[in-house]
Amino acid sequence: MKKVLEPNNAVYLLPAVLVTCCNSSGKDNIITIAWTTNICRKPPCLGIVISGEKYSATMIKDTKEFVLNIPGAEYLKEVDICGETHGDEVNKFELANFTKEDAVLVKPKLIKECPINMECKVKDIIVIEGSHLFIGEVLKVHMDENLFDESGKINYLKLNPVLYGDKSYWSIRGKIGDRGFSQKM
Repeated sequence: MKKVLEPNNAVYLLPAVLVTCCNSSGKDNIITIAWTTNICRKPPCLGIVISGEKYSATMIKDTKEFVLNIPGAEYLKEVDICGETHGDEVNKFELANFTKEDAVLVKPKLIKECPINMECKVKDIIVIEGSHLFIGEVLKVHMDENLFDESGKINYLKLNPVLYGDKSYWSIRGKIGDRGFSQKM
């Protein structure tokens, strides 16, 4: 027998990614997002959702660009820091001790410590009840060579991504923390 629940977001677990963005003046920011997905293959597009009028949403609307950076679980604390602090109040690159790298085609910076970085240009913005779905065309993908197996395919166990669901962080191997833990240290 199934339990009947009130409507909720029960599609778990989702990747926790770090989205870098900047405004037209070049001021950088990082936002942690768990609501991201592939949208289509040709052209390759992905979607990220930012709720409300967050600082990062205004930056992405301004420049129509962002970089999706996929961190490994060894950066869990930094992922949490970037999700629990406000970029209009602190420099998240400095706070998380991340290294900026120039992108090839967009202004927002890559996070060097992340093994996958995807440069994106906004194709569309869909507003649903105050949340913004940014659909970004993937222009370039940067990927650490050590993520590939002998046949040239990505080995996701080598990546060990951070996953997010029900206010907790997970890896492929199990639960690794709760949202907000970095603020309690």
